[in-house]
Amino acid sequence: MQIPRTEHREICSFTSKEWTGRPADGAGAMFGGFSIVGFVLCLILMLFVPGLRDVGATMLFVGIFASTFTVLGILGTGSSERAFLQRLTAAVNEVILELTADRANQLSTDELRSLLVDGGSLPRLVNGVSGLHLKVIPEPTPKPKPKQIAPPKTDAVTTTRIVIAGTPPDYGIGSFDRLLETATNDPGFNSSAT
Repeated sequence: MQIPRTEHREICSFTSKEWTGRPADGAGAMFGGFSIVGFVLCLILMLFVPGLRDVGATMLFVGIFASTFTVLGILGTGSSERAFLQRLTAAVNEVILELTADRANQLSTDELRSLLVDGGSLPRLVNGVSGLHLKVIPEPTPKPKPKQIAPPKTDAVTTTRIVIAGTPPDYGIGSFDRLLETATNDPGFNSSAT
């Protein structure tokens, strides 16, 4: 019996620099950086505002400054990632609609986000027949070969591909072929009767 061959077609791909799904990653480093900037700003303001010369007031100013700008930075990153995910969803839905001709098969932004985060495969029907799957395939960037001098440590960039995979449905043709072969090999089969 012949196993149906699965065909893959890449819909789109993106890197972890374009979308991570975790806009709050790096919030600690961001908070630390804004704390230093806030402290320097507080030192400058101490020249004009004597109330900031108190240690408690300085710590409060630095804490509020760093927290505010960290939250704004996370919201900005989250907003750009959300806009990217909406464009990605539109591209995926365009291909799904082209293949299935059914708007009910299209994904919401939350469904695509869940698929990207969890991975795996999402089945789709074409005219009520299964065999179409939407898959997410993460591929880490290959590491460079080691050299004598260690390269600076950088975060690995992951490329994620969104692929549509189609497997032709099995309509029992293989079992029909076996039945026909058995019947033709039967000595009582009269080929002239057909």
